[in-house]
Amino acid sequence: MADVDINRADPMQVWAEPLEAWLSDWRISEERSHRAVLALGRFSAWVTGRGLGAEDVDEEVIDEYIELERQRSGSQVPAAAQYLPLVKRFLSARGVLVLRPPVSRARNGVPRLRGGPLDGVVVGLVGWLRDEGYSPGTATSVACTAARLSDWMLRQHLGAQDLDDALLTRFVASQARGRRRHPSSARRIVTVRKFLVATGLLAAALPPPPVLSPSELLLQEWTAHLLTRRGISGTWATESRRWVEGFVAELPVDADGQLLWDGVDVAAVNRYVLREGEGYSLSSRRHLVSSVRGLLDWAFLTGRLDRAISAGILRPAPSVPDLPRALTAAQVQALIAAADTGTPAGRRDRAIVVLISRLALRAGEVAALTLDDLHWHEAQLVARGKGGRVLTLPIPIDVGQALVDYLRDGRPSEATDRAVFIRRRPPLVGLSSKGISGVVAHLAAVAGLGTVHAHALRHTAATAVLAAGGTLIEARELLGHARTDTTMVYARTDLAALRELVPVWGKVPGP
Repeated sequence: MADVDINRADPMQVWAEPLEAWLSDWRISEERSHRAVLALGRFSAWVTGRGLGAEDVDEEVIDEYIELERQRSGSQVPAAAQYLPLVKRFLSARGVLVLRPPVSRARNGVPRLRGGPLDGVVVGLVGWLRDEGYSPGTATSVACTAARLSDWMLRQHLGAQDLDDALLTRFVASQARGRRRHPSSARRIVTVRKFLVATGLLAAALPPPPVLSPSELLLQEWTAHLLTRRGISGTWATESRRWVEGFVAELPVDADGQLLWDGVDVAAVNRYVLREGEGYSLSSRRHLVSSVRGLLDWAFLTGRLDRAISAGILRPAPSVPDLPRALTAAQVQALIAAADTGTPAGRRDRAIVVLISRLALRAGEVAALTLDDLHWHEAQLVARGKGGRVLTLPIPIDVGQALVDYLRDGRPSEATDRAVFIRRRPPLVGLSSKGISGVVAHLAAVAGLGTVHAHALRHTAATAVLAAGGTLIEARELLGHARTDTTMVYARTDLAALRELVPVWGKVPGP
């Protein structure tokens, strides 16, 4: 960082010369004195950039600046960390800065407590932070914030029964003391609040009930119908709702707030379908048409439409669906080898890839696996597929070995979540479906395979079944498809086998 002109009219620069004289009185070397004055100049410029005045500067502002400089400097010790402590001592000696009493840690990690109403809560918080997998440094910072909250409540003559979100907001504001925000307390109080809610000491804030428009009310009712009466999965119902939102939003509303369906006819619906489906793939257009037809059928059954018109809705032109993209055996091995099994995260990632590539599970099914789903004595695992179907699958030797390696030497022992695959960073909870897909994409990039989605491994497993002489029925069972026609796309995967079924030109096939 370039030297700052210490003669610049910054809020703290008035102390530059007195600081230099004070350091001289304390027999600080000339070089260290000069560097301390420069550090004061840089800090003063930063204070100005934050829009703060000299009256806003306290010890925590200085500490915040030092922490920012540490982050910028990487492994090097920044000048701010070396020389601003001298500035703090000088300002304290001049009565400008009141140094806060140190908050030390006892051997068990609990900060020094002063008899506040939340002292017992702080002790429990330390254990909770440890169980949730927070690093010791972060846990200490959060616990110290909770200790300061307890001390502040003691000074305000408040008790634990007074805890609410408004009180926490006042506490953060009191810590800011004129600054627009207080990063440390504002961030850490969020974690403290999570603990207070989890232990019942603070009621979870309930948002005000949303005011729904007539179209939103109808979509909510239709989505509930899909989930409860039709047994459609939540993801599919959400996508179906997205396809028809524009159509419902275009319906007029009468004076009583009721949607008017009188003007809905086949021509109007087809115009919507053509407009909304433009530019989308065949499968997306099919979902669009299916969603619109389903909404119209429901509207007729519930009396909103006086006639059934879904049969007149245009269907996408049939075409040959794309072959599922499958990886070669060499590519799968490269993907597996890309996981660094010398690290816990690498062992986890390897187990995920082996599991999907061998058992053809969806990313969401892998994310939903719990420790209770692994039946080691039977060498089986239980996965929950689409539509609530329960799949019992064998655990091959390579899958079992990858899982054992991860569970023994990769899965965080302090995790309380029963999910098999746990996040690397706190909170230590199960990976989401998106997280599982992210693992596959990351390993593909490391292996130099380009973009590979988790679903490609699922296709690879199904293709391997057919290549080994398996039937479509066997592929369907592996994939967990409810209907065989869904699996029919794989019938074109093994082209060499299909060519044997084609008769030679000019000859009649024999019996």
